[in-house]
Amino acid sequence: MVKLTTSLIALCCFMLASCAAQPPTYYFDLTSQTVAGNQHIRDDVSLGVGPITLPQLLDRPGIVSRHSETGVKVASYHVWAGELEPTFTRVLADNIATDLQHQTVWASPWDNRFRPEYQIRVFVDRFSGELDGDVQLRLSWTLLGDYGQKAISTHRYSAVVVSDGSYQGYVDALNTLLTEFARQVSKTLTRELPPA
Repeated sequence: MVKLTTSLIALCCFMLASCAAQPPTYYFDLTSQTVAGNQHIRDDVSLGVGPITLPQLLDRPGIVSRHSETGVKVASYHVWAGELEPTFTRVLADNIATDLQHQTVWASPWDNRFRPEYQIRVFVDRFSGELDGDVQLRLSWTLLGDYGQKAISTHRYSAVVVSDGSYQGYVDALNTLLTEFARQVSKTLTRELPPA
């Protein structure tokens, strides 16, 4: 009986020690970084951003990075604070609105009773990279008019920035890529939408 009690106490101590040794979980979020630019579109234009289609491998809480062209690593203790796809959509819409100094930019999904006159649909091929190397955003996007019924133009976009090897640096690199893409979209919109 004494041996059994001693064994149970030892097992409990081991389990408590292993729980205490577990590293903390760090949460990250994409954030708007754009400052107001000098691009403008007409005030009465309503613009919707979305839907955004991300690669399926990014649809998980853990931050995904790459260690080769085909090898991926999913972090266990460095995770997104929310779902990545709606966060990506919200931040892109906010960046575009800020850059254009435009009030009516809406992130999807929007209310069925209201559809923006112009919409930006995005299909992301790559939004990842190496923790201590190149991080890439590669995508195609389409500008739609007539409340989503007519394709106005389709574009390809690709950009690379370098991460410093930390998860904070990696998320900063993803934020930078999203900000630069928003600026490119803003420039295109000023050319292709009705002038201000």
